Amino acid sequence: MNSAAPRRVVIVGLGVMGGSVAKALKRRAPRTAVFGIDPDDECAAPASRDGVVRAHALDDCHLDGAVVVFAAPLDVTVGLVRDTAAAWSRADLATDVASLKVPVMDAAAGGAAGPAPAPEAPFVGAHPMCGSERSGYAAARDDLLDGAVVWLCPARVEPNRSAGTARTDAAERVRAEPEGAEATTPVTPLARAQAFWRLLGARPRTIAAGDHDRMMAWASHLPQLLSTALAGSLDDAGISRDALGPGGRDMTRLARSSAAMWLPLLEAARERDARALSALEERIGAVRRMLQEGDLAALASLMERGGRWASRTG
Repeated sequence: MNSAAPRRVVIVGLGVMGGSVAKALKRRAPRTAVFGIDPDDECAAPASRDGVVRAHALDDCHLDGAVVVFAAPLDVTVGLVRDTAAAWSRADLATDVASLKVPVMDAAAGGAAGPAPAPEAPFVGAHPMCGSERSGYAAARDDLLDGAVVWLCPARVEPNRSAGTARTDAAERVRAEPEGAEATTPVTPLARAQAFWRLLGARPRTIAAGDHDRMMAWASHLPQLLSTALAGSLDDAGISRDALGPGGRDMTRLARSSAAMWLPLLEAARERDARALSALEERIGAVRRMLQEGDLAALASLMERGGRWASRTG
């Protein structure tokens, strides 16, 4: 067995993300026992055929030395993390895949009955930057996490400031974790989370939960909303998706995403998302004016700027 592989992993939610975690474990850590909790037989039954042992509740699982992964929509995850804290607190590590982290980390900090979790409580929030516009276990892949950045949000993270600077923006608070840096036996929740997500093929980076959520309004929610709006406009114009070229199909792919998964995220981040949309509206208005006024020089400058941004890596 891989030295970083846990003995047991319990996955709560066997949709595309939870299913991909299960499949990645089966490929990368075949001796790890994988348990799954999902009330939907359309997800749980095929997962069982793939060797995932079905469980009905966290309380039914032996969690000593285990990793618990919450892989449900945001609102469901928040409720589960809050209500099952007495159970997941017994695990070596508890983590999740929700794409907003402040609501999840708040639930983890105050979810247990009785005293608040200790500073080294085993919960580390996670957001893998991968997924699918499809949903359910049938859309899960064992390579979905390969090479994907996964943002990790421990209970506390100090700003990673460079010497001689007082910048405190999100970029300064992000820590890239070097490849191969995990210890043979990780001893802190963050180290365990880094080792676990690396085991699945992902590339962990550490960020404060608030900084993560501010960034996601632009990096995740805005592209989704733009794709949805573009699909609606094309539909209004009577343009079918079959009429689009590869670029148009790429831009509208996210429009197929699950509304049930997205609506809790958009509700939780509605003010930030609205500000990001407002900024985009101003940019689109400027482009419209350039075209109306025949200002091709300004349009060329904007396109060159966009090309430089799109060509950058890292």
